[in-house]
Amino acid sequence: MSTLGELIDYRLSRRGFLSSVLGTAVVACVPKKSELLKEDLEASLLAESSFDFPNLPAALDRTHHVSEGYEVEVLVRWGDPIFPDMEPFSWEDLTGEEQAKRFGHGNDYIAYIPLTAESALLVINQESTVAALMFEGETDYVADDPKHAPVEMMAHGLSVVEVQSESGRWSVNLGSEYNRRITVDTDMRISGPAAGHDRMKTPADPTGTKVKGTLHNCSGGTTPWGTILTCEENILYYFEGTGKGTVETQNFERYSIGKKKTYNWGSTDPRFLISHSLNEANRFGWVVEIDPKDAESIPVKRTALGRFFHESANPIVNSDGRIVIYMGDDAYFEYLYRFVSENGVVEGGDNSVLLDAGELSVARFYEDGTMEWLPLLFGADGLTSEQGFNSQADVLIEARRAGDILKATKMDRVEDVEPDILTDKIYINCTKNKKRGQEGKEGVNPANPRRYNIAGHTIELVPPNRDHSSMTMTWEILLLAGDKAVGANYGIAPLEGAEFGCPDNLAFDPKGRLWITTDGSTDCFPDLADGFYAIEKDGLLRGQSRRLFLAPIGAEVTGPCFSPDGKSLFLSIQHPGHVDEVEEDFITRWPDFDENTPPRPSIVVIRRTDGGVIGG
Repeated sequence: MSTLGELIDYRLSRRGFLSSVLGTAVVACVPKKSELLKEDLEASLLAESSFDFPNLPAALDRTHHVSEGYEVEVLVRWGDPIFPDMEPFSWEDLTGEEQAKRFGHGNDYIAYIPLTAESALLVINQESTVAALMFEGETDYVADDPKHAPVEMMAHGLSVVEVQSESGRWSVNLGSEYNRRITVDTDMRISGPAAGHDRMKTPADPTGTKVKGTLHNCSGGTTPWGTILTCEENILYYFEGTGKGTVETQNFERYSIGKKKTYNWGSTDPRFLISHSLNEANRFGWVVEIDPKDAESIPVKRTALGRFFHESANPIVNSDGRIVIYMGDDAYFEYLYRFVSENGVVEGGDNSVLLDAGELSVARFYEDGTMEWLPLLFGADGLTSEQGFNSQADVLIEARRAGDILKATKMDRVEDVEPDILTDKIYINCTKNKKRGQEGKEGVNPANPRRYNIAGHTIELVPPNRDHSSMTMTWEILLLAGDKAVGANYGIAPLEGAEFGCPDNLAFDPKGRLWITTDGSTDCFPDLADGFYAIEKDGLLRGQSRRLFLAPIGAEVTGPCFSPDGKSLFLSIQHPGHVDEVEEDFITRWPDFDENTPPRPSIVVIRRTDGGVIGG
């Protein structure tokens, strides 16, 4: 076993941190050993963690688990009414019309908008549906029977619900004026440089400025002026047919549209047939701004933020007052993006067009621990008519291809990107990339240092002088997930039994401490469900993880969100269970455990049993 001094030497070696993974001398931006005294380091390792809860042992079974001293309650489930005078959920009798008035499926991102000390609005993304978990006779992610399309369609989108707390117990206020479902049929507006462009026009909308609905809403962000940014991610599952031989051939190829099995929505709504509406797919893959406090407001697709498989859009106000939004494209070998607004935030004023003008850029990482933001500007750096770009709208519609031309760094699925408002550092979860280094695929790079990366990692960016508009920043890897076999690194003082795989969403609690959810831990640990982890981001325990919660089998943990007092934690439990082919039944029926009810994606609330702050 290594001595403490050897561990310290290893962690603080500029080359040791990554050479264990690559067997090469790739450099991460890690402090030199000489910058700190070893005696101070050893003494500091004895200091207590930022968190006071016991690490939850690994588990993988039909139900959820939480650390000792905590409790879990289910707040709202797929199919629950969100308006008054509605009947209880009935799986067999569900119609599209009925689903449009109920909590959607596949809940993901959660935003908490305070109303009073005891009430708030929760804005919740309903990312996608899983047909095998919704309908009798279905066995796949997407339904084979087109009769199921209306229910699937109305289960997508968002749910806005008012919640209220009484003695620390939360419930949904069904009579709230704010409660709302936003679905694939909700009227929306298109704004920014691509609004009105010919490639945004369809038979139903010859102006190119109006669109119905939002799709595959994954993560998101909350603006300083109280609106929600919801992100359209995997749009490839929705548009039937092919664009081959059309002007959009190259565009559709780059977004894998027409390559995958899709939902059978074209049978219900022809706009999802490429043969009927070639440009409809160009109207999805954007960031959508929603005002949750106005149930009659029209959501707006902000095209200045680019079109790709958006996983997140987390804003921070820069020192000069401009809004900066960090975004990830959640697919193999895709990119990290940043948007800097042209104008500054008007406190208490009108920010309704602030996100329509600004600079979108893409990231390139270097071995010396620096990175550069490359502007995606029409007419510059090869983004010209010779490459098929004839306007800034073209660049934004095909942001991925623009990133290719600028030779941005290809990442291992950028899941979430969160700025820390206390330190101005930015944290990036790269969940995994099993294809990296495989035959015919791209090899490792400084920011993505592992071949066949099944475990994922977390990167920290540091803007110089806390300036988020700076064109260069420094970076280092905070942690490499997984186990020793895949070169995991949780710092010099890892907590035994707290390893995880596939970091997904990030969150900061009111004390500024970092937390991570996971999506795919069983890829690395066959007996470990996905869960929620506290992460030390500072000091000598930096990189250490600690497990608070585990989901039921099959579920992904998403949308972590704390109440302002830090005493309530809201989590999305997404797609719990799957069909057991041997038993021909659901492997779990969480959370109801009713033989007549399928598993139901749900929002849960975690509290300390003593009523204290989550994490201590």
